Amino acid sequence: MAGRGTNRRLGAPVLPASELPSGLRTTRVIAYVQGGLGVLNGGLLVFGGAAFATALNLKGSGGAALIITIGVIVVLVSVLLIWGGVQLGALSRRARIGVLAYEYASIVLGVLSLSDPLQAGIRVILAGIAIYYLQFDAETKAAFAATGTGARPAV
Repeated sequence: MAGRGTNRRLGAPVLPASELPSGLRTTRVIAYVQGGLGVLNGGLLVFGGAAFATALNLKGSGGAALIITIGVIVVLVSVLLIWGGVQLGALSRRARIGVLAYEYASIVLGVLSLSDPLQAGIRVILAGIAIYYLQFDAETKAAFAATGTGARPAV
């Protein structure tokens, strides 16, 4: 098993990127990008919550607290998405389900946030690509099916 790292907490072998199907590698990159941007957005909400609440005309400390709470939630969800992207490299079925759930929610939120069509369009396109590769791509399905039998994934 040379060249493989092990996630010591979970004990799952992390496959090198070259051994993963190309669709799964693409999905991992999408998860990293979405998660990184989410951490930045959440950080801006946490550290600029008072200014943002003032801009939205939310009066008192309750408005700032609400914005900061939303920022903390965004950061937590984004960190979980990044972690899910890492765990996809270990062919974790839980990570696959978690990332799929995030991407489906991302499509719904993207369609609902048509006030900014560019951001909504990018969100929906990235989510659609990730959903295709995680749910419908034969190569990715075969890799996850092989982990259930203990066999090495065929790439």
